Amino acid sequence: MISSRTYTSQGLVLKYFPYKEADLILTVLTKQHGKLQAIAKGARKPQSKFSGHVEPLTVVDIQLAKGKSIETVTQVQTYKAYPSMYSDINKLANGIYISELIDQFTPDKEVNTKLFDTGIKVLDIISTSEEPDLTIRNFEFEVLKLSGFLPELYTCLKCGCEIIAGQHRYSVSSGGVICIDCSDIDNTLELSLATMKVLRYFNRHNITTEPAFKIKTETYTELKSLLIETIIFWLERDLKSSQFIEHLKSIQKSYQRHDCII
Repeated sequence: MISSRTYTSQGLVLKYFPYKEADLILTVLTKQHGKLQAIAKGARKPQSKFSGHVEPLTVVDIQLAKGKSIETVTQVQTYKAYPSMYSDINKLANGIYISELIDQFTPDKEVNTKLFDTGIKVLDIISTSEEPDLTIRNFEFEVLKLSGFLPELYTCLKCGCEIIAGQHRYSVSSGGVICIDCSDIDNTLELSLATMKVLRYFNRHNITTEPAFKIKTETYTELKSLLIETIIFWLERDLKSSQFIEHLKSIQKSYQRHDCII
């Protein structure tokens, strides 16, 4: 019988760090209770019952005991794992990037079932796809959308007029499209019609499978740059992890030099 101090949930292990001699502190996105931290006591011991079940990017059925400052893992069982990620450095890097995005944009103990389901669907795709890049961009957009930072894509944020195809730029700080008449070229980004169409596609469709279309390299580069700039803006404004922001900025610089293809 489960006591009133314990509860169960499905969860995605986002990360962990060592604690004391043999424990781990887990960060888990649970479906029913949101993101939380929990201590897995003795998890680093060779014969621990938690061994193999608390690795990052593992979907688990987890039982937790309530604590004053942190929950305690009492039971955990793997529901879904992604062994192909741990045998492919590119897949692993992409999976960790997804978990970082979820972690950075998810407040503690705030339930977001849609983000939980979407995150697992994206990991499913990454684990099997040879070209998951567009799916990752789609997830970046979805994280912004589900976190309340959906970019405006249809009307000018300055004058409110409907955007005319091809007559627009993008303002990161304003949160979406600006018509040519209202735009300040020094404080806005170029937004091609092709990239606008991809963003609107992302807005209309949930992530269930890989996008069934291909885009030109220049469109992809513009799309990635715009999304990363937007993510950096919101994370910096909310004073989130500086280390992750610096990582994103390094990716952005690499793209500007055209020597990064991830």
